[in-house]
Amino acid sequence: MFFKHIAQVQVSMSPFNTASRSSRLFLNRVMTDAAKKANPSIKINTTMLSDPKAASKIDIAYRDGKKLSFQADEYKIDSLVSMVNKHAKKLEEIEQANA
Repeated sequence: MFFKHIAQVQVSMSPFNTASRSSRLFLNRVMTDAAKKANPSIKINTTMLSDPKAASKIDIAYRDGKKLSFQADEYKIDSLVSMVNKHAKKLEEIEQANA
C-alpha cells in the first residue's frame, strides 16, 4: 500500500462480529512496522463497538484532503486495499512527475 499518502485511518468495528474480518485484516496491514516506517505521521484511530452485530466502517483521509468511507463488511480485504491504493497511486504518480 502507498502509506505515505494517507494522513488518517479510522476503523470502527465490533471485534466479535465475524463479518468484521476485513476490518481486522485491514487494521493489521496498516499497523505493520513497514507502514509506520513509510509514514510515521499517519494517525490510526480505532473504535470498538459494543454491539456484536454492528457493521464495520473504515474512513481514510489522504494528504491531499480527499476522504473515502467504506462499509467494510461488504468487501474482502483485497478489494479494500485496492480501493484505498487507487487514489494513493494517483498521488504517487503526481509526486514522481513533479520530482
